[in-house]
Amino acid sequence: MRRLLLLAAALAAAGGTVTGMVACTAQPQDLSAEALAEEVASLYPGAGDTRVDVRCDGPLAAEVGATRDCRVAVRRDVVTVRARVTEEGDAGPVFTTVPVVAADRVARTVLRGLGEDGYVVGEVVCAGDLLGVVGASVSCRAAPPDGEGRTEVEAIVRAVDGLDVRLRFRLAG
Repeated sequence: MRRLLLLAAALAAAGGTVTGMVACTAQPQDLSAEALAEEVASLYPGAGDTRVDVRCDGPLAAEVGATRDCRVAVRRDVVTVRARVTEEGDAGPVFTTVPVVAADRVARTVLRGLGEDGYVVGEVVCAGDLLGVVGASVSCRAAPPDGEGRTEVEAIVRAVDGLDVRLRFRLAG
């Protein structure tokens, strides 16, 4: 809903007369959760007749820097996509999207990779979620099955293809 902002500028003259000036400005509109889901779905179309289901946590505020997470489901895969407002447009916020890999999913990927490389690891815990942007990284800690000692591991995004985020990792130190 666009609201009109009424600006009144008053000038008092010697005779006590007040002159008013009115200007109308449209305030940017938030994007509803449903409209955001529809726009996000159009950015990540399914192949062939594959259905893409998108649900967003709420509306996207029409403020530069505002973010909102949406869950994109394609078949059995569910990926979080973060929408971020880059500018306030006349018809609503203009935004970019980026897939987000949850910390527990990053940890499982690193755990599997370390195992494939011959390391004996009991647990991997990552400090946070990982944005699907090439070069983005998150710190993780790997521990052996007995829990004695921990090794720092950095998970790094090496490629992004639509919703598919590919990681690599390296041992810190």
